[in-house]
Amino acid sequence: MSDKLHPVTRKYSVFVFVRMLVLQLLAMSLIAVSVGLIAINQYREDFHARIEASCTMVAEGIVNYGNKAVQEDSISSAEVMKDDSIQFMLDLEGEQTDINLFLFDAQGQGLACSGRSGVSSEEVQLTASMMYIVDTQGTYTSEVSGKFNQNDRKPVLCRGTSFRITEPDGTETKYFLFSNTHPDEIEAFIRKVLIVSFIAVGAMLLAYAAFIYRYVAKNRVQPDELLARVTRMYAQGDFSEKLEPEKFDSPRYQEIVRSLNQIVSNLKATGEQQAQFVSNVSHELRTPMTIISGYVDGILDGTVPKNKRTEYLYIVSQEMQRLKILVSSMLNLTKFDNGTIQIKHELFPINDLIFRTMLMFGNRLEKRNITVEGLDSDTVRVYGDRDLIGQVIYNLTENAVKFVDTGGTITIRLEETKEASIFAIRNTGPGIPKDELPKIFGRFYKSDFSRSQDKTGLGLGLDIIRKILKLHDAQIGVSSEENVFTEFVVSFPKKPQAENDES
Repeated sequence: MSDKLHPVTRKYSVFVFVRMLVLQLLAMSLIAVSVGLIAINQYREDFHARIEASCTMVAEGIVNYGNKAVQEDSISSAEVMKDDSIQFMLDLEGEQTDINLFLFDAQGQGLACSGRSGVSSEEVQLTASMMYIVDTQGTYTSEVSGKFNQNDRKPVLCRGTSFRITEPDGTETKYFLFSNTHPDEIEAFIRKVLIVSFIAVGAMLLAYAAFIYRYVAKNRVQPDELLARVTRMYAQGDFSEKLEPEKFDSPRYQEIVRSLNQIVSNLKATGEQQAQFVSNVSHELRTPMTIISGYVDGILDGTVPKNKRTEYLYIVSQEMQRLKILVSSMLNLTKFDNGTIQIKHELFPINDLIFRTMLMFGNRLEKRNITVEGLDSDTVRVYGDRDLIGQVIYNLTENAVKFVDTGGTITIRLEETKEASIFAIRNTGPGIPKDELPKIFGRFYKSDFSRSQDKTGLGLGLDIIRKILKLHDAQIGVSSEENVFTEFVVSFPKKPQAENDES
């Protein structure tokens, strides 16, 4: 008996299997959507938890500072709330976590706003319902209301809590701390989940379609069977066999094979990058978490003497800052990759950013007897986003502090030409080998020397710098001499003449 199907039988078989294909597509789509919704919901909960933890930490910091100031200086908490240190706490946390913070008194009147919020304390006011929710439920959370800057057209997540400061007479005064956050990170994650879901459904559908095609057209030639078999292997994650387009006579199948090979190549590259990323992040998170856990446990079980607790808590705080900077760096990379980063151009002096950044490393510089030169340079103005350029300065300064030799020197150089504003930072020390210089701006790249010297870095800092400077049409160069120095030079273009005229 011939194994060729009767035309009517073949037509019926095609109809049956096409219907099965449609049902399979619906089933896979339903599974993908369900898994995606679960992942999005979990990610949203984690995002909310991070914002809540950040606000709680700021509130605790204000309470500790306020109670100490009230007791030592015998002043009211209202006077403490006007202190520059409170404003500094709000600004620092806002910059590092990409949130806007607002401080209110017990009547809901604004007392202070983080610098990047775009409004002043006189422009913000809590509603009675917001204060009532905080008083009755402990926290306020909303994604549809609670926007304090009405000029901000993007949706915001609003969170709020309250805290109390003990007055000199023993009474307590209540204050409110609220935050506004753009849920860009959640939106980016949702887009990624949708893309991955579509790719997964498409890959599974392709594998199922190949299986059906082979079953219906089993009397086809050998290349069809090869395509179906290898496609099934790919669907199961086995990429050991590679298809060659030349083995297929039909141009249509040759194009399919080329597309499959490209998909496999992309999947391999993505898998390798994800594995490297997870390995680096795991190593980076483990060190500060171990330090924090050890010091906190020592304080809780009483093994740490009371006179050492403040010192250890300071170390814990520093490690928390490291974790925040790590998370901020990864979030910024996501924004860069997705093209969702917002640029706010302004003309501002860069000297203040450099000085404030150096203060953050003051303890490490003092312990290693490092000399810093050039902080008294003439004022140089740059045109760009203050927060993003601040991150460039922070990352370059952090590298200089990590690799400067003990007792060495960090030199800041600022100058202004007709075409550009220039910022350079040089550190004495081991330097970078010449063959490593072209590679240092790659994501996750760490030279052999830096791996041994720097146990806390992911190799993300210079990649972030490169992306930020590209957005500003700025240039960065690096020069180094082994066992002598390393210097990074950043050249920011001048503000366009038309905009100078307008301002």
